Amino acid sequence: MPAALDDITVVSFGQIAQGPVATQMLADLGAEVLKIERPGGEWMRHFSMANGYRDGESLQFQVFNRNKRSVELDIKDDDHRAVLYDLCEEADVVLENFRPGVMDRLGFGYEELSERNPGLIYASASGFGSSGPYVDRPGQDLIIQGMGGLMSITGDRDDLPTPQGVAIADLHSATYLAFGILAALHYRDRTGEGQRIEGDLLSATVDLQLQELSTYANTGAELDRGEHGLGNLYHPAPYGVYETADGHIVLSLVLPSELGEILGIDEITDVSTWEEAYERRDEIMAHVADVLETDTTDAWMEQLIEHDVWCGPVKDLPEVLEDPQVRDNDMIKTIDHPTLGELTVTGMPLRLSETPPSIRRHPPRAGEHTAEVLEELGYPADLASSSVDD
Repeated sequence: MPAALDDITVVSFGQIAQGPVATQMLADLGAEVLKIERPGGEWMRHFSMANGYRDGESLQFQVFNRNKRSVELDIKDDDHRAVLYDLCEEADVVLENFRPGVMDRLGFGYEELSERNPGLIYASASGFGSSGPYVDRPGQDLIIQGMGGLMSITGDRDDLPTPQGVAIADLHSATYLAFGILAALHYRDRTGEGQRIEGDLLSATVDLQLQELSTYANTGAELDRGEHGLGNLYHPAPYGVYETADGHIVLSLVLPSELGEILGIDEITDVSTWEEAYERRDEIMAHVADVLETDTTDAWMEQLIEHDVWCGPVKDLPEVLEDPQVRDNDMIKTIDHPTLGELTVTGMPLRLSETPPSIRRHPPRAGEHTAEVLEELGYPADLASSSVDD
C-alpha cells in the first residue's frame, strides 16, 4: 500500500524533541527522513528520562526517531559540507531547530539553500522565534511553560505554579511544524514555489491557551485557580478532579442541580445555571468532594455513566498501557530493534483509510546509514570515517 508522503525527502538537522517529533510525524506518513547527526550522535542520544538506557542507547531517543536513516557528518568539514549541500539540493524539505542564526553562520540557512534549491521548504523551529527581545535565550519546554503562562493556570490555589506532566510545548510546536510543512508542500504543488516556515515553543504555548487568554483579554475575569481540584480556572463547578475511596475521578460539564439529584447532594440542587455554578465553585466542589470520597471509583462510575454524566476515572501510566480503548486505537506499538531488542512505543494518533501511517524502520544507531546514503549520492562510502556499517 502506498504511503501518503513516500515521494517526499526530508533532510533533518533536528535535535532533542521539537524537530525530531515533527519529522517523525512525516516519516510515519512515508517521507524519507535523513537525520543528520554530528560525529558521536545528537544530544538526545546522551540523555534519557529516568536514566533509561539499554546497551548504552538512550530509550528516549528511540521514541522520537523511528522511520529515519541516520547520517553522521561534520558540518564544519569541507568534504562533508559538500555532501550536505548535495542532500539539501535534492530534498523537498530541510528542517532545523537550532537557535536563530546558527544555520546562517554555518552556511545552511534559508537564503543559501533556497538559492540552490528554489522549490525547497525550509522549516525552522526555536524557543522564542527569530526576532524579538528573547531571540538569544535558550528555549526549552519547562522554561516556556513558565514564561508562557501555562504553569500559572494549572493546579490549586495554594500550589506552586504547576507544570504539565509532559513536554507539551515541544509536542504542540512539533505538530504545528509538521502541519506547516504539509501546507507548504501543497502550495508548492500548485505554484512550484518553496518557502520558509518558522515555529516556536512560546507561540505554541500561547496557542494552547486560546480559550483562557481570550477570556481574560476580553473580560478581565479573576485568575483564580480554586481551592480544590479545579480543572480550569474559568470553568464552572463541578469541573475538576475528586478523590474517591480508592482513587480519583474526573467530572466534566454537568449542572450542579443535575449532579445533586444523582448523588443526593441537597446543598447543590438549587444551582441550575452555569453562571451560578461559576460563582459558587469552591462551595459546590467541597460538597461534591465530601460525597465522592465515601465510595470507590468503579461504584461512582457505574452510577454516573448510567445517568450519562460526563466523567472518567483517573488512570496512571501502567493502566493507560493496558487500557482496552487505547489498545483498540492501536496506540501501543512494539519495534524490533536489531541491537536493543523489543521496544514499546506509542503509535501515531491519526488514521488514513488509503495511506495509513506505519513503522517501517527502527530508530537508527548513530550514523547507521551514512555509508548507504553516501553511495546513493555517488560518494565513496568511507568518506565519513565515523560511519557505522548498516
